[in-house]
Amino acid sequence: MPGEEVSQAKQQLHIIIEAYLKASDVERVLAACDYADLAHEGVTRKSGEPYILHPIAVSCILAHMRLDPETLMAALLHDVIEDTDFSKEDLTEKFGRVVAELVDGVTKLSHSSDKEYNKAASFRKILQATLQDPRVIIIKMADRYHNMTTLDALRPDKRARIAQETFDIFVPMARLVGMNEMADNLEHLCYQNLDLDMFNNVQEALLQTKPKRCQYQTIWETNLTDLLHTYQLSGRIKKKNNNIELLRHFVKNEMDLQELTHSHAFEIILQSIADCDRLVEALRESFQVLHFEDHIRRPLPGGNQFLLIKLKGEETTLSLTIQTELMRKAARFGVVLGDNAPQACRSAIQASMQNLNMLIDDDCAKTTFNDLLDYLHQEKIWVYTPHGHLHELPQGATVVDFAYAASLFLGNHAVGAKINGEMRPLSTPLYSGQVVEIITDVLATPNPDWLSFINTQKARRAIQNILRDQDIEDQRLVGQQALNRALKLFNRCINDLSNEDWIDLLQWRHIESKDTLFEQIAVGDLLPQLVANHLFVKSQGEETQASSNRLIQGTEGIDVKYAHCCNPVFGDPIQGNLSRRGLIVHRARCNNLLHEQHLHPENIMPLQWNNEEADEVSFTAYLCIDLGMNDEQISDLIYQCRKAKTGVEMVRSEGEKTYVNIVVNNRKQIAKIIRDLRMHYGFPRIERLNKGKTEMARVS
Repeated sequence: MPGEEVSQAKQQLHIIIEAYLKASDVERVLAACDYADLAHEGVTRKSGEPYILHPIAVSCILAHMRLDPETLMAALLHDVIEDTDFSKEDLTEKFGRVVAELVDGVTKLSHSSDKEYNKAASFRKILQATLQDPRVIIIKMADRYHNMTTLDALRPDKRARIAQETFDIFVPMARLVGMNEMADNLEHLCYQNLDLDMFNNVQEALLQTKPKRCQYQTIWETNLTDLLHTYQLSGRIKKKNNNIELLRHFVKNEMDLQELTHSHAFEIILQSIADCDRLVEALRESFQVLHFEDHIRRPLPGGNQFLLIKLKGEETTLSLTIQTELMRKAARFGVVLGDNAPQACRSAIQASMQNLNMLIDDDCAKTTFNDLLDYLHQEKIWVYTPHGHLHELPQGATVVDFAYAASLFLGNHAVGAKINGEMRPLSTPLYSGQVVEIITDVLATPNPDWLSFINTQKARRAIQNILRDQDIEDQRLVGQQALNRALKLFNRCINDLSNEDWIDLLQWRHIESKDTLFEQIAVGDLLPQLVANHLFVKSQGEETQASSNRLIQGTEGIDVKYAHCCNPVFGDPIQGNLSRRGLIVHRARCNNLLHEQHLHPENIMPLQWNNEEADEVSFTAYLCIDLGMNDEQISDLIYQCRKAKTGVEMVRSEGEKTYVNIVVNNRKQIAKIIRDLRMHYGFPRIERLNKGKTEMARVS
């Protein structure tokens, strides 16, 4: 009976909260529950159950985390403003301003007929509310988690859409605020709803090998226990349910089913950081170490701190997470702990929140939403001031990006920097864990050259604001000097430019004077390196240049070539290297590009693909399949590729591996063909290579 279900749910909530809340707070929470029940009276979910069961379940999730009464009340009331006739003012009068603000923070917007706009505007609103009170995102996470556990009542297409949205936004957001246990649970449900066949295959493989896995786990546990006793380390060993971690590696194509079933994981919780370090040394002496990461000194998003070490056994591998009890608690709950979290956790979350604050400066909700997606999925680094303050930056950020992240004053007046105590130029790329000290001069001002190597919007906006405020004559002088420096790459200067060169430039930019060109350079609307490229790099193929210009923002009239060392494809994160051969486009993490960035950072610039699809342009991508194939299987491989509307240039089987060159339009197509081929051939690992095998035979 529906009434009995609701009564049981309320009773369950009562039992959970009376274990840690005082009696008066228990009464307040139960009053909010009754109010929500009245507000949603007669309403059912898609499954047919009373709607009130959902907010009660959300509140129970938060109660298990021992959240405060205001958060629990807001969780019970979180859909009242959105779905009923009760208003924010009604909630304020009944339960107080704090509860009403929390409920309003998680309430979706629906002022427009444009669903995409409403979604973008709602996420922007949640961001704004979260910056005022982090409990907003905590409630939203619990709400999304319960919704994900009840997707069975929805159509398959809607389930997949919600799961993809959860995977793209809520999972990385949960990690950002340190709620890693919630992130793991959400991620697990996402895989289950996005690719059920693959999910079931992994679960079946784990189930079939469970007896053998338990046997190996016992051996590992015995060895680790003996090691703790030998080195007199007081701690506890806990078997880790690493199914989600294994599933993640498998879905991301980082291991095959064989590796999956031979991988184990344990947690070791010790009393101090010093004990953690001692244990790592003991493990190095006793086992073969395959991999080690120190995330105590270099915390992950949300301030997640631990030492990770991977060991090789006779037939299996073991991933060990080593941390203190407080670190373990912070890694699970993050922002939920508030002031009780370790300083590193609070500092990392605060740094992330500051970056989120930058995203909502834009008035356009859709722009904010797109920026949020980019931010959540970009690689990040964590860099420190000499006083130990942490700043989160995108991978590839330079000293100037850090200076502006630290303060506007440091950015505007920076003249140099010390990285780990050594002098380095402002264009130097940064890496996680470095300590950066900015050297300033109050008379110094930003240089337009900086715009060619910065990677953050905060730095770009600040520099352009300063440059635009300059006197017009100063702007022209600054622009002229910047162009002169860029021309040095080609052993030229402004005085070497002919009248024909100037006519070419003015026509290219659709402007009437040199002064206007200098002004565009001075305020950052035009990179001087691109001007030099336009003048002195001759295109080797007009068709290639035209298609590249259409695909990459801001490269009209520039000779663009794609690097053969990494072979970027439309949709890959990319950066440009300005050379005498033109603007060379690399994948953002290309080793050759990173090397060039160290030698000549002034020639590296961020690039963005245009939003339009590259349906008319073809790229070659190189795959390695961990599976030897005979002639019949190779023929089948070619058929599978062509069935997926993917061209095949070359294929060759070599030992236990098969190499294939495929022709695609974009990165999404590569991901799809890899998924399809893994499913078709029993889930082998398939790796995308930077280069193809030169000895491959061409496919007719």
